[in-house]
Amino acid sequence: AKFVHTVSAGYTVAAIFVLGVSAWYLLKGRHTELAKRSMTVAASFGLAASLSVVVLGDESGYLSTEHQKMKLAAIEAMWETEPAPAAFTAFGFPDQASRETHFAVHIPWVMGLIGTRSLNTEIPGIVELQKKAEQRIASGVNAYDALQKIRAAGSTAAIPQDAKLSFQAHGGNLGYALLLQRYVDDPRKATPEQITKAAWDTVPPVAPLYWSFRVMVALGIFFILLTGTFFVLASRRTL
Repeated sequence: AKFVHTVSAGYTVAAIFVLGVSAWYLLKGRHTELAKRSMTVAASFGLAASLSVVVLGDESGYLSTEHQKMKLAAIEAMWETEPAPAAFTAFGFPDQASRETHFAVHIPWVMGLIGTRSLNTEIPGIVELQKKAEQRIASGVNAYDALQKIRAAGSTAAIPQDAKLSFQAHGGNLGYALLLQRYVDDPRKATPEQITKAAWDTVPPVAPLYWSFRVMVALGIFFILLTGTFFVLASRRTL
C-alpha cells in the first residue's frame, strides 16, 4: 500500500506539472489546441491519481495501526490513550517537552475510524507505548545476558539450559536492549533511569510528523479539487 501510494503521488505531481505547462501555453495564446488536449488528459489522469492517493493513504494509515503504532500516535500527537473510538486532532500545537498538545481542536471518532475502522478498538497513546518500550527493553536485557552466556559457552553442548530458555523467551526483544548502548556499554548494567531514557528514544520528533501529515492531507484535498475542476471544465468543453 505504501509503495503504490507513493507511485500514485508521483503520477499526481506529473499531472499537475502538465496542467501548469498547458495553462502557461493557453495564457500566452500559443499552441492552444495542443494545450487544451494535454490539459484534458492531465486533468483526467490527475483526478484518478489523486483519488488513488487518498484511498491508498487510508489503507497505509490502517496498516500503521498494526505495524507502526508509535508513528501513528506521533502523527496524531496522541500522548494518552483515548477511549475508543479516538478523536482526530484537526489543529493544535504539539509540545514534546510537556507531553501535551496546546489549543487542540478535536473531531470525535474520526481517528478511531481511520486507524482501526471500528468503534471499539483503542489506539494506544505515546505514553502507553513508551511504557511498553520500557518493558521490552527490560526483556531485551535478559536476552542480551543469555546471549553473552551462549557465546561464552564455546560449544553448543556447553550452553547452559537456563540461557537457552531465557533467550527463547526474550530473544524477540534483543534489539530493544541495544537502545541502552547510547547510555551504557553493557546493557546489563543499565539503571532504571537509563532504561526510561532509552524508552523515550523510541518516540520520534512529534511536531514535524504532526505538521507534515496535515500539510500532506491539505495538498491531497487541493489536488483533488484542482484536477476535478479542470476535468469538469474539459468535459463541458469550456477550456
